[in-house]
Amino acid sequence: MKRTMIYLPEQTHHGLRKIAFEANTSMADLVRKAVDVVYGDDIGDIRIMGEEIANYQIHPESAITLDELRRRKKVNV
Repeated sequence: MKRTMIYLPEQTHHGLRKIAFEANTSMADLVRKAVDVVYGDDIGDIRIMGEEIANYQIHPESAITLDELRRRKKVNV
C-alpha cells in the first residue's frame, strides 16, 4: 500500500470523519472504498491493458482487432 495526502474541504472532512466514527472504521478506509467504487473498473482496465501490452511485446502475432476486443468484452460482461 502506498501513502498519499489529499486536501478536503472542511465540511467534507467533518462529514467523512463522522461517517467513519459511526461505521467504526477509518477515514482512509472510506476514501479507499469510494475510490474503488468510482474508479475501480478503470483501474482494472488499466491493469489489463498493461498485461495485454506486455503480452503483445512478447508475442506480436497475438494482436486482435478493435472489433474483436469489443466482442470479447461483451461476452465477458
